[in-house]
Amino acid sequence: MNVTVYCGSSPCRNPHFELAARELGAWLASAGNALVYGGSSVGLMGVISRTVLEAGGTVYGVEPRFFIEAGVAQHDLTELYVVETMSERKAKMIELGDAFVALPGGVGTLEEISEIFSRIRLGFEPAECYLLNIDGFYDELRRFLLTMGDEGFLSTTDIERFRFPESVDELAAMLEERERKPLQPRATATELSPNITCR
Repeated sequence: MNVTVYCGSSPCRNPHFELAARELGAWLASAGNALVYGGSSVGLMGVISRTVLEAGGTVYGVEPRFFIEAGVAQHDLTELYVVETMSERKAKMIELGDAFVALPGGVGTLEEISEIFSRIRLGFEPAECYLLNIDGFYDELRRFLLTMGDEGFLSTTDIERFRFPESVDELAAMLEERERKPLQPRATATELSPNITCR
């Protein structure tokens, strides 16, 4: 399974976030799963990629050329996909991933996981996503999503597919369960737009 992980590239203040990145990287490698991530060597991105590599695991990085030119790309990846724009990066990470996880991060991480929220809402792949809620980092976002549901902008089914595990062990159990029993997307593009004729 390829697990796309979104996370911060800036130094974080809470040491538990870095610990979670190391634990997640170690689990990915030991379970035979590949890491798909943004390709950088800094912040939590660097921590998780180095952990997987040091454990002998597989890492696919997707990095815009301008970050490579700035010298922040991680070396010795299994494969590095070089793209031109941030939009291309997001699209490639979605293309490569089977499961989608957000570690703590900033607005870039929020933007990336929000696109996954939208895909789930539309009934596209993936069927669900996971926000690793270390020390309650994503509590406010979770409450905001519940408010969207209260106001009719999200369904209960949507919200149930946005998962908030509080530890790497809980996340690993969820991913293993989902690999055994995959959820199906709720709709196809044709079902969402029945008047469209595919050619």
